[in-house]
Order: sequence, then structure tokens, then C-alpha cells
Amino acid sequence: MAKNIALVIEDTPANRDFFERLITAAGFEVLGADNGKQALEKLQDVEALTLAVIDMEIPDISGLQLTTMLRQRYPEACLIVATMHDEPSLMNSAFQRGCDIFLVKPHGFMELFKQLQAKGADGLRKEGHQVIDIHGMRRHIASTSANSS
Repeated sequence: MAKNIALVIEDTPANRDFFERLITAAGFEVLGADNGKQALEKLQDVEALTLAVIDMEIPDISGLQLTTMLRQRYPEACLIVATMHDEPSLMNSAFQRGCDIFLVKPHGFMELFKQLQAKGADGLRKEGHQVIDIHGMRRHIASTSANSS
């Protein structure tokens, strides 16, 4: 039986610890990293990644760049981009790079846990682009308005 492996990439120790505890409690084997290089090293022998929580602002590589890399390597993984910035343009960029869920910290921690317990990573991935923030979980509607200046 395959393990449900999750990766948490977060450079703030308190946030990383909290994410790791929540995701472990939801039934995952968790690998933690505080930067992109460390994350990629930990994934060297991982053939199937189920879930990744990617901090948008890590020291050595952008969270968006890491999202693209993980999506290419693990097309079936549920990828969650986590940030404190609730900006539509950032959400659109994250979803274009392969993100499944855009989580606004710190409000989305417990909602993510509830959704993982209820639906699992595969269930969340199949729902398409979702935003988890202070209002709970909702479907992301991409901005279609063009800038005309």
C-alpha cells in the first residue's frame, strides 16, 4: 500500500511545525523543509507525492517556481500555495503554475485540515482551483478583466 507523503516547505518554523502537525493528524507522512533546495533534496527518492504545501516566499527560490517544478514532477499531487497576501493577481499566477489550492495564512490552517479530513488530497485536487481564507473554502474565479491604460 502506497504511503500518503506530504511535503511542507515553509521558512517560518512556527508555521512549518503547525502545518506538519495538522497534516500528520490528517493521516500523512510529512517531510518538512525550510527552503527550496532542502525540499528538492528530500524529494530525491520520493516517487509519488500526494500533497505539498508551498510557502510563497522562501529564501532561495520563489514559491511559484517551485510549484511549477513540483507540478511537472508530480502531476497527480495536490499542490497548495500558502501566503499572507490575498491578491487576485497572485492567485491567478499560482493557479497558472499548477497550484490546486491558494491558502491565505494564517486564516486557512484549520479549514485546510477539515477539508483534508473530509475529502483527502485527491478530493481537493479534483475540485479544481480553490481559495481557503478567512471566509472558508471557495472556488476561485479567475480575473478576466484586461488592464486597459
